[in-house]
Amino acid sequence: MINIEKFISTRKRLKISQMALCTDICTQATLSKFEKHQQVPAFDIMIALCERLGLTLNDVFPINVTARQTNNERVLTLATQALFYQNIGKFEHLIKQVEIDKMVDTERPTYQITQYFSAVILKQDCLKAKQIIKKIDIAGLNKSHKLLFYAITSHYYYQRGQFKEAHQAFEDVWRYQKESTTVDHSGFQAAIVYLLAQYQMSIKNYKYAMMLATYGIDLANASDSTYFLENFFWLLVQASDTWDSQNFIVNEMIENARVIAKIHKNEAILQKISQRKGEK
Repeated sequence: MINIEKFISTRKRLKISQMALCTDICTQATLSKFEKHQQVPAFDIMIALCERLGLTLNDVFPINVTARQTNNERVLTLATQALFYQNIGKFEHLIKQVEIDKMVDTERPTYQITQYFSAVILKQDCLKAKQIIKKIDIAGLNKSHKLLFYAITSHYYYQRGQFKEAHQAFEDVWRYQKESTTVDHSGFQAAIVYLLAQYQMSIKNYKYAMMLATYGIDLANASDSTYFLENFFWLLVQASDTWDSQNFIVNEMIENARVIAKIHKNEAILQKISQRKGEK
C-alpha cells in the first residue's frame, strides 16, 4: 500500500502548503487527488514532489514493489527520465551503471533506444548511431520503442543528407502517432512528438513545427507530465521569430521554458535562453 500518510505528514511538518509544493511541478488538483488516494501522479512528478520534501520514492511506495526491479531496470528507468529531461550529465552517469553482462532481453530495447537517442539527437554522431542501429532488433520493438526509433531515424537520415528518407520516416511516425488514443506517462510519446516538431524546425516548416509543439503541450497537460515541455515552449519561441507576434506572449513562453528547464537541469535550453537575452 502506498504510504501517502507519510507524504502528507512530512509536508505538514515542513509547513509547506499544497500550492507551494506543486509550484512548477504539477497542478494543485493533481497533488490534491494524490493526497486523497484518488490518483497517483506520473513517475516524474512523484520524483520531483518527493525530492522537494526530502523524501525518496521508497519512503512513499512499498519497498517490496520497488525491490522486484532488477538493478538494470531501476537504472534504466532513471536514465531514461534524465535523458528525456535532457539532464545529460545525469544520463551519462546512470547509463554507465548498466550491467550489460546481466541485461535481460526485456531491458535491451530501452538501453539501445536511449543510446541511439543520445548519439543522434544530443551528439549528432552518425557513425556511433550506425553502429547502434545494427544491434537493434527493430521488428521485436514494442510500439512506443518502434515509433521513437523511427522518429530518431528521421533526424539520422536528415543529418546524413538523405532527405527523402528523412521525410518518409517523419510521415510514417506522425501517421501512427495521430491514431494513438492512449495517454502515455513514460515520456516516450512526448519524445516522439518533440522529435517530429524539431524535424519540422530543421526543414524550416515553422507553422507545422508550431502545430506539433502545441500538440506536445496538450499531451503534457493530459498526462500531467513535464517531459520535453520546455522544448515545446522553446520551439514556439523560435517559430514566433518568423512572424509578427506580441512580445509579452513570447516572453511568457521564454519564462515557461526557463522555469521547466531549470527544474529538469536542461542546460542546453538554459544556455539558449541566456544567449537570446544576451543578443537582445
